[in-house]
Amino acid sequence: MVSIFQQWCSGPESRIGKTLTGIVSDSYCKGRQLQKGQTQFSCTRKCVHEEGRNYVLVVGNDVYVLNGRGLKLDKFAGGRAAITGNVSDGTLIVEQVTTAKKVVSANHS
Repeated sequence: MVSIFQQWCSGPESRIGKTLTGIVSDSYCKGRQLQKGQTQFSCTRKCVHEEGRNYVLVVGNDVYVLNGRGLKLDKFAGGRAAITGNVSDGTLIVEQVTTAKKVVSANHS
C-alpha cells in the first residue's frame, strides 16, 4: 500500500495532474466561433468578459471547463494551448498554461 506522502513525493506529475492540448474557447462557442465578424481571439474574449461565459478547452470532441488562471488564459483566447491541471467532472483546475508545441509531420515531401 502506498502512503499519501509517497504519492505526493513521487514526482511533479502526481501533484500537478495531466496536460491537455487543445483550443482555448468559451462555453458558448466551444471552438466554433458563432459570432460572425470577429477573430477567434476577440470572439472568445467577448463571450468571457462581456457575456460571463467560462473559458473552456476543446480537445477533439471533449470540452473541459477551465477553472483558474483567468488572466493567463486571456493571452491564449481562441488559440492552441497546453494546459496542465487536475480534471474532475468535466472541469480542468488550471495549474499551468503554455504555448502548444506545433505538430510536425514525419513526411516532409
